[in-house]
Amino acid sequence: MDILMNLRDEAYTRAVDELSDLIASGETIRNEEENIRRFSEQMIYVREIIIKLQSQQSGGQFTCRSTTASLLRRMEIAVNNARETIEGYKSKTSLLRLLFCRSVISKLNQSSKEIADVLSLLPLTDIGISLNINSNLDAIIHSLKSMELKLEENTKTIRSRLDLYISEYSDPSLPPLIEAKEVKVGEPINEAYQFTKMLECFSSEMASPIQRERSTVDEIVSLPNIFFYCPLTLKLMEDPVNVSCNHSYERKAVEDYFNSGHKFCLLCKKELISSSSGKLELTPNPTLLNTISEWKQRNALINAEKNAKKKLRDAAERITFDNMESTNQALEELKAVMKEMPSCISEATDSSCKLVQKLAGLLKKSAGAGNAGLVLWCLLVIARFSQENKETMGRGGVIKCLLKQLKTEPIAAEVLLELSTNDRIAQKIIENKSSIPVLVSLLDNPNSYLAENARAVLQNLSNSISNIILIAKSGYLTPFLDEFNAQGNSEEMRVLMAEELAHMQLTDTAASNLNNENFIFHMTVMLTSSLPASQLASLKCIKRLMAFSGIRISFLSTVSTVSAVLCIITDTATEQQSRKEAFDILISLIETSQTFEQESYPGLLRLYSYSNIHNLLEQINPSTPDDQVWLLRLLLAMFQKSDTARDWIISDRKAMNHLFSTLNLDRNSEVRFNALKLVYCVTGNYPNDVPLPPPDKETTLNSIIAILTKSCIAEEVSIAANIISHLPRGDKSVDAVLQSSTVLKAINALISHANKSNGFLENAFGALLRCIDQSNSSFLIQVGKLEPVIVQMLSTGSSLVKQRAAMILTHLARCTPESSTSLLGTLHFRQPSWKNVFSTHCTVHESCSLQRVICLVKAGAVRPLIDMVDAMNPVAAEAALRALDTLFDNGNPEPSVSQSMFNAVAAGTIVENKGAAPILEVLERGPLPLKKVALELFGKIYKHSDITSKELEKFKAILLYLLNEDDELKKKAKVLLTEFF
Repeated sequence: MDILMNLRDEAYTRAVDELSDLIASGETIRNEEENIRRFSEQMIYVREIIIKLQSQQSGGQFTCRSTTASLLRRMEIAVNNARETIEGYKSKTSLLRLLFCRSVISKLNQSSKEIADVLSLLPLTDIGISLNINSNLDAIIHSLKSMELKLEENTKTIRSRLDLYISEYSDPSLPPLIEAKEVKVGEPINEAYQFTKMLECFSSEMASPIQRERSTVDEIVSLPNIFFYCPLTLKLMEDPVNVSCNHSYERKAVEDYFNSGHKFCLLCKKELISSSSGKLELTPNPTLLNTISEWKQRNALINAEKNAKKKLRDAAERITFDNMESTNQALEELKAVMKEMPSCISEATDSSCKLVQKLAGLLKKSAGAGNAGLVLWCLLVIARFSQENKETMGRGGVIKCLLKQLKTEPIAAEVLLELSTNDRIAQKIIENKSSIPVLVSLLDNPNSYLAENARAVLQNLSNSISNIILIAKSGYLTPFLDEFNAQGNSEEMRVLMAEELAHMQLTDTAASNLNNENFIFHMTVMLTSSLPASQLASLKCIKRLMAFSGIRISFLSTVSTVSAVLCIITDTATEQQSRKEAFDILISLIETSQTFEQESYPGLLRLYSYSNIHNLLEQINPSTPDDQVWLLRLLLAMFQKSDTARDWIISDRKAMNHLFSTLNLDRNSEVRFNALKLVYCVTGNYPNDVPLPPPDKETTLNSIIAILTKSCIAEEVSIAANIISHLPRGDKSVDAVLQSSTVLKAINALISHANKSNGFLENAFGALLRCIDQSNSSFLIQVGKLEPVIVQMLSTGSSLVKQRAAMILTHLARCTPESSTSLLGTLHFRQPSWKNVFSTHCTVHESCSLQRVICLVKAGAVRPLIDMVDAMNPVAAEAALRALDTLFDNGNPEPSVSQSMFNAVAAGTIVENKGAAPILEVLERGPLPLKKVALELFGKIYKHSDITSKELEKFKAILLYLLNEDDELKKKAKVLLTEFF
């Protein structure tokens, strides 16, 4: 409130001081300027009112101080303008006062009205009573409002007093009205020259935007100067000369006058000097001659302009909307007269002419009349004539019409360009919602003239930051970029612009304008700013621009930008929102980059550097949970893109310690989940076992098992299973932990998950395969209970699931529980047929001495395995062949059952399930590693009696072909061919 009171009191003081100065200036005006003096007297009353109002409100009454101060400021401006007007009036000569009196009174009238308006708004009720002038208050205001001099009477007074002035000061002995410095040395000075120069000075001084004042000057200048006339002939002089007394005459007339016996000057009665020969002495007056010539030319121009204005008015009157033929003729006449006499255009905006309004109306209706181009040409030259014309057009609805004509009439863009040079009209163009989109759409127009004009209009409209942003939102960013990169721009301004840019919908073409070195430099500088708002605005803007490949590459090419973003995420003092945006940017840069780009751009080299990765890993543990999540996501994105980065981590024990330390069930669940994904990314695609980092190997292993067995999130369990599948083999401490019923139960639950996917199954079977490695018999028996689902996966699983299921079956089929004895030792082969052996005895393996954890025949796995071979998937087919090969594993220490008999039974099983043809197909078309396994297996079954002669011939041909393969296949083929023959 104190601030408001101070502002109000200062406003009172300034208003009173200005009023005092104004009164002092007015009191010195001569008594004959009655109107100006009366204005000064009224200001005395105004000053008394203001002083009283100030004392009243200073005494404790408080009435809307901010409003009062604003009103007093208005009064101060009006009073100051009036004082300057009077001071300027006082400084002029007597004649110029006459000529300028009308303009002065008009300006004082404007100030009067403004002061009266302010008085009517001030709280004056109590003041009127205390001053005893309440009854006169309305009279004061009314008096101020009626100060304007009658213009017609004023004009007559000026002319009459001008005539009086000329008659009074015709004596050349009086001081000249112009400065001596305007006359050349030795040049005669006379009344005509003085007066002409004065009028020229007056004419230039009177030139102003107010057309009525200029027309008055034209009338005065158009009158011929009395000194242009010869005193003898009373005609305009054509060859003026000076006689000895310096008066000017027409040469021939004065010579005749002298020769006729007149020896004295007609004007001053001084004797005329003649030469020794008796000839009158005459001096040419080129100055007067030039002045008369100039006057003639100027007068001719004024008359021509008057005629042109009349033609323009006549043509304007004939413009109607009913008779287009007459209207078109009028338009042609308008064009001709405005071309011939451009100055006549001043008449176009006269209130009685209404030409602009008529042209605007025609523009709306010109689609069918075919005269749009002519109308637009007229509007263009009218707009070029003056700012006043532009504003009249801006108020006349022309802008909307021009926007509609832009695409069909290119000259419409030129008219709009002319109007846009006026700031007020430019704002009106901006306020038309369709203007900016229409202009931006023309930038790519094939008509270069139209496109350049549209671009120039947009440049003119970019006269404020709000307009620049509005234009940028429509897709034209050149003014935005120029303003953003401008030297001396404040950081706050760039923050505002960056925030706006971050929310703009940009096209590829528009965004390409931002791929600018200076722009990226300023963005990077904002990233390093100590102002949090600057950092955040820059980050949001960069994040938005990452969607455009050209700009993304520019940021990647600037190592300082990536370094600045990394500093933000590692600086604990940075605001959380800025850190989040920084993480988003880096992740986006990584996800959208190609592998080959990692070695091409300095920004990515900095990001993927060994030191940076280690720094990020070290940041995980001491960070807040939110930052831990973002750090893990960032590292995950990096490892998914870079094999080199993954290899660094696995080969670095310290880095692996940091990596596995994130696996802790007690951590935030989101942190744990992202840590699992990170470890999974590093280990999942690694071809070898991943060593657990000492000395916390047991803690890390227990964390992984805890997630597997206790987590309620299926995806977490699946990832933990995948990590288990890559744990090192041959480590007894690891094997002991894995071979537990709890682990097996978790794996079984994962396999049975209602929403199981191939990914879940692949991870589950990978973990199961790792668990049975080096396992004891009791654990294998528990695994054997999963036989149905394992066999099912041979038919329904993905290639990787099928491979792992076949490998598990291979392992189980070859493992015999320690308590079992020879199965085949208790068998009695009453029939030599292989069919009878398996059909009779495989169903009783559980009670036989040769028991396996699983029997492929009994489990129904033989046919699915043969189907896998037939599919010839390199990964799954090899595992299936090895599983089928377990049928030939006797494992019988008793000599009573020969290996050949066992082989015959196993071969019969494969042949009966139609396995010969798929194996031959692998031998013929399969990859080399698969051929080796298939040859080993087919070498055990080809002698079986159910192998057809066609299959044998094909096998023989394949063997001959394999003689040209690698040494191992060649050697085996030779052995089998020897057996054939």
